[in-house]
Amino acid sequence: MNLDTKRKMLLLENEPAVREKIQRALENNPLEIICFSSINDALKASKTSFFDLVITGHNDEIEDPVDVVKKFVMASPMTSIIMVTDLSPSEVDEKAEGYGILGNISRKAPAGDLLSLLGAYEEIQQSIKQK
Repeated sequence: MNLDTKRKMLLLENEPAVREKIQRALENNPLEIICFSSINDALKASKTSFFDLVITGHNDEIEDPVDVVKKFVMASPMTSIIMVTDLSPSEVDEKAEGYGILGNISRKAPAGDLLSLLGAYEEIQQSIKQK
């Protein structure tokens, strides 16, 4: 990510080990990371503050990850979303089609895929700025 730009990121994850892996993967990126374990609290925050990026994982309410993505898309359609799930890529493609998510990463080893998606996110942001 561009070091002169600090972006706000919402991380929804109720499992401390997964949340920590994601935060460690992002520690060298200029992101202000706000963490939540409750979908209700995270959605309230997204309605009062704009987040450039949302990473959705497990939540305290145990809602389906695709339903969580739908709620964030409805609450903030311009926010980029990454889904943390153990669903197969084909299941994610099938169930989340049309919601414009940036991609999905595995709960077991999110770091490599997450950094790749952040690179794609940055490329998208740069192309938008050039137009």
